Amino acid sequence: MRVAFVDNLLLEQRPDGYHFDLQPHLGLISLLAVLQQGGHQGTLIDPKLEVSSGRMPMDVSLYENIAELVLASQPDVVGMTSLGCNFMATAKIAAHLKHRSPELPVLLGGPHASILDLPVLQRFPQFDLVVRGEAELTLLPLLDRLSSRRFSGLRGITHRSAHGVHRTPDAPLVSDLDTLPPADYSHYPVAEAGLSLLRVEAGRGCPFACTFCSTASFFGRRYRLKSAEQLCAELDRLHETYGISHFALTHDLFTVNKAKVREFCEAVTPRGYTWTCSARMDCVDSELLGIMGQAGCRSIYYGVETGSPRMQKEVAKRLDLSLFRPTLEATRRAGMEAIASFITGYPQETAEDQEMTLDLIGEAWNRHAGTLTTQLHLLTPEPGTELLDQYRDQLEYDGHISDFNLPALEADDANITRNDSEIFVNHHYYRSVLPRQRHVLVTSLYRTLCRLSRDVQRHLLARYDNSLSALITDLLSWAGAHTDPPSDAAELLQAYGADRWGAEDYLLSLVRYLLAASDPVRGACGGRADPSESRTDTAQPLMQLSPRATMLRDIHACPEILDVLSATPAPETAEVSAELRARRGHYLLLPGDVDLTVRNLTISGDSVRLLTFLETPRSRPEIARHIGVEDSGSGAEVLGELLDHLLDLGVLRRGEPHLTAGV
Repeated sequence: MRVAFVDNLLLEQRPDGYHFDLQPHLGLISLLAVLQQGGHQGTLIDPKLEVSSGRMPMDVSLYENIAELVLASQPDVVGMTSLGCNFMATAKIAAHLKHRSPELPVLLGGPHASILDLPVLQRFPQFDLVVRGEAELTLLPLLDRLSSRRFSGLRGITHRSAHGVHRTPDAPLVSDLDTLPPADYSHYPVAEAGLSLLRVEAGRGCPFACTFCSTASFFGRRYRLKSAEQLCAELDRLHETYGISHFALTHDLFTVNKAKVREFCEAVTPRGYTWTCSARMDCVDSELLGIMGQAGCRSIYYGVETGSPRMQKEVAKRLDLSLFRPTLEATRRAGMEAIASFITGYPQETAEDQEMTLDLIGEAWNRHAGTLTTQLHLLTPEPGTELLDQYRDQLEYDGHISDFNLPALEADDANITRNDSEIFVNHHYYRSVLPRQRHVLVTSLYRTLCRLSRDVQRHLLARYDNSLSALITDLLSWAGAHTDPPSDAAELLQAYGADRWGAEDYLLSLVRYLLAASDPVRGACGGRADPSESRTDTAQPLMQLSPRATMLRDIHACPEILDVLSATPAPETAEVSAELRARRGHYLLLPGDVDLTVRNLTISGDSVRLLTFLETPRSRPEIARHIGVEDSGSGAEVLGELLDHLLDLGVLRRGEPHLTAGV
């Protein structure tokens, strides 16, 4: 059989905009290896590749376009996987598949469908069957029985018949992961995606019982880790095939079994690979971290979840927060970076709980500059969790898109999501002790503050006794006292700063400068012209200011001030000279084409006036008249040199010939 597997359309909202995590789906490439072992043919289709490459726009046409791509592979069976945050995309793609090819079997797997198998099949006829849990032991016998639809005795299947939806008993877990064939990465365009790191499954299962997490509901509570021999053999194969030496070992809790981690470190050290992993802070110690650092570990993801001891107990994370500081310090000493992740928006969370989380983040910004990344996520209700069982009657919907939730693309997406809180629970929220708007604003402000440099973050916190909660609490109070505060978090922070610090404060300039340099919208628009504007020239080639460029008028000497702050270890003692505090000018920010660097150009008042004029597309004769030169003879030569120089710098871009409005 020819089986087409379709990956999630998974995106993440980051401080710099939406991000697509281009990596092979580990579950699907494991199933592709099982398929090949069973004599079948497999294809992997990743919608993220199509959108991130620009081959498919992320608009109303996307779901149908993906379905056409799937059908172009001429599959006998389609296997789809989904998370709750993007289940709408999975359901819509499957509906287009069924419309175009009604007899094509469409199978569904993954955590969301495994937990909500019955309601999914009852409400979405485009899916024929759900494969629950780990599918490696189920897939081949399922394909053998698919044409006859005789599933008696086959475990882990939920299927539809003329008599309704039927559920067979759960399939067993894969007890020994070493018995599975190595995941088949050959179906993913590693080179095309430009990957310098590959994700590798290190194990499955979680023995803990956090009330907000559904990992154990899918992978079971039995902790399983591949042997050091097996894991190193997989890394060797990937290195030999793709030349990659940096790997992300995927397991929520890699270090639960310290003895096995030591075995892996001993085996991997001579190979010279570098790698990352995830761990609980109470499942590492200084000795183990030192061994991991020497074995090539470069970064560890720690799920802290809350800075409140009370909330640690409430959500059954039960992490001893006294481990936070020494664990981060031990991670740094071992030569590794750390990621500390937090969540806010729990239904039981009070203002004091939230402030404790914010202050732990703020302390980390001050203590661990350069070696720590922090995250603050808005809580997402998850199916199969104790928290949902407790607070199901407090679910509400406001349409807010956070973190991983896919925005609405088709006209009915929002209504479907709003009206089905069981299937689309990830898009809803819990009514909680604190107002919903506070949680949304706090996480939005956090993302905005993350767009500032670490030196500016520390310098800013120094004005609030090094307390992130004091800053955000005062900002929330300020916003609440104004009848119409800006809804955009970046604009809100700047309006607050202008009022609280004063329009002449260099800190406000730094905030303006860094937010402009990290603007996630820059480059996303097609231009700045007003289509209704009357034009005097017809059919003229146009030039305009690049939509990726940003002008900052009358602002402090931010590059020089940033140099001062970076050279001062203690932000509260940073002295910005009176000369720097007085110096102001105009800047043009131009992001690089390849990396995230931003070129900073100092521009004169005349240049500001010209570039302001060019925010609207202009023809060459219009530009000539604006700057007062003749577009002939020596004047034409001067004008040509000027425009060519601005084009070469990337300040301007060429436009299409434009006809006068109304023609």
